[in-house]
Amino acid sequence: MRRDAGCMPRRRGAPRAYWPCVLVALLWLPQVPALACGSLPADMQRRLVAGDLRQQQALAAALAAEADAIVIADVVALTPDDARVHVRQWIKGAGGAALQVAPANRLDAIGCLPSAEFRNVALRSGEAYLLYLAGGSVLRAGHLRRGPQELTLEQELAQVRGAKVLPATTEVR
Repeated sequence: MRRDAGCMPRRRGAPRAYWPCVLVALLWLPQVPALACGSLPADMQRRLVAGDLRQQQALAAALAAEADAIVIADVVALTPDDARVHVRQWIKGAGGAALQVAPANRLDAIGCLPSAEFRNVALRSGEAYLLYLAGGSVLRAGHLRRGPQELTLEQELAQVRGAKVLPATTEVR
């Protein structure tokens, strides 16, 4: 860079005066439908939710085959590494009313649709869950309270029981 007689070297790129014009031009472009959560037209959203419900059914069946135990349980105590739960009901497998479990992974997926969060294992003390377990590790912690875009507890249990590898439900009191 050379400086002669107090002249500044030229900058490359568009002068600052053009940037407002570029922004105004971008605002005048036709808007593309946003693909963010809940911003689709109603019929597209219904089709998306219906497809996601089918995805959740497939995930429930796959996890049921992978799990050696499936229980409905209340989280009694929680530490960073594990949780103590009180089993209300054994859906698959058998055991006592008290279990010590650990999350299989700490991933908390975030997505627009429930299937994106299907393998979340985040637990809260005092809450009730449908837990898929393998070797004492939680594969899925499905909250018993469900939103309108999620499989109901009854639908998920029907999917789990439809896997043909499950014994009859055993109540634990």
